Amino acid sequence: MFIDWSLVTVCCLLPAAVGLLLYWELILAEGAHLGPRVVVPLYDWVARRYDREIKKFDAATESAILGLPLAAALAEVDGPRVLDVAAGTGRVARALLREPAFDGMVVNADLAARMLTAGREAAGAWPGRTAWVRAPASPLPFPAASFDAVTCLEALEFLPDDHAALRECRRVLKPGGLLVTTNRVGWEAPLILGKTRSRAAFRQLLADLGLEAVRVEPWLVDYDLAWGRKPRAESE
Repeated sequence: MFIDWSLVTVCCLLPAAVGLLLYWELILAEGAHLGPRVVVPLYDWVARRYDREIKKFDAATESAILGLPLAAALAEVDGPRVLDVAAGTGRVARALLREPAFDGMVVNADLAARMLTAGREAAGAWPGRTAWVRAPASPLPFPAASFDAVTCLEALEFLPDDHAALRECRRVLKPGGLLVTTNRVGWEAPLILGKTRSRAAFRQLLADLGLEAVRVEPWLVDYDLAWGRKPRAESE
C-alpha cells in the first residue's frame, strides 16, 4: 500500500500550526486583529479575575506610577472631570480616588459590560465619584470640551482605529486639558502585527494631534507613557 508521507506530515503539523496561530492571536495579541466582537467577550470572560489574577495590581505601585502623577497634574483644577477610555475595571479611577489631593470624579467608558460591573463594585468606597458607561472609544458619546483630562491606557493596540480613538480623546478635552495614553513596547509588541508603532511613529502620531507639551517616557516593561495638552487657546 502506498503511503503519501507528505500528506501524513501535513495532517500532523496542521493541528500544531493552528494551535500556535490561536496562541499567538488570542494570548500574545489578545485578539487585537479580531475586532471588538472577539476582544470584548475575551475581557468579559476574565472580568472577575482580571485585577487579582491577571494584572495583579498593587495599590502602592498604582499610586506611585499613576495616581500621584495624575493627581499632581490636575492639582490646579477645581473638581476635575476625568474620562478613562477603554477603562476596563476602573484602574485609573481607583488610583486617582485613593489620592487625597484628587477631589474630582472619573467617568469610565468601555465596551466590556462585565469589566465595568467589576470596576463599579471595586470602586464602591467612593459613591458618587465615578460613572460607568458602556461605549466604544470612537465615537465617544460625550460633548466636545467636556473633560479636564482623558486617559487611555494599555488599550490603543486593541482598538480598531487608534488614530480615530485619539482624535476623539482630544475632541472631548477642554482647552488646556490633559491627555495621557500609552504606546506598546517590549519584545511582544512586534508580534501584534500592524497594531503597534515604533517610538518615533508614536511621537509623530501625537504631533499630528496638535498637542502641546508632549512628553513620552518609559513606564512599564511593555509600555511607554505619553502626556500632552490640548492648546488653551483652542475652542471647539
